[in-house]
Amino acid sequence: MFIMSGQGGTESFNRAKLLNVGYTEALKDHDYGCFVFSDVDLIPMDDRNTYACFDQPRHLSVSIDKFGFRLPYYQIFGGASSMSKEQFLKINGFSNNYWGWGGEDDDIYNSGVVGNCRMIRHDRDKKNEPNPQRFNRLAHTRENMGKDGINSLTYTVTSTERLPLYTYITVEVGKP
Repeated sequence: MFIMSGQGGTESFNRAKLLNVGYTEALKDHDYGCFVFSDVDLIPMDDRNTYACFDQPRHLSVSIDKFGFRLPYYQIFGGASSMSKEQFLKINGFSNNYWGWGGEDDDIYNSGVVGNCRMIRHDRDKKNEPNPQRFNRLAHTRENMGKDGINSLTYTVTSTERLPLYTYITVEVGKP
């Protein structure tokens, strides 16, 4: 099942909260055991890329054209990653407190998360400006992960569209 979660309203973008929403909504349909979290602008260039779960959470987009097919830094976990249901619950999902661009993927890496892909080039999205608080939040990941994530997720589904290849869910996620 492919779930695409989109944010309604006019507030700053919250990618992490939308990923938590996708996880939560998918489990309402079926007891899935594996979850792949991927940016919508990341397209696999080779059908041999394995989108599956493993013994440990895995970063799947390790070779992206935008970065010259090299990792920009060792701890990167953004773009596309996979986790089992148990792994995701163990770290309480993504933090819900990253509004704007940046930090949420490094945060989940810090929470215990220890193919070739093409990045679709685009300008920075409105309501997705760099988050000036991201580095301060990252410094406190371990102390906050038990209280900030799936167990504190709040949102309102405003529409659900079931299409042949995916389900598109629009949600209101609140304010920063």
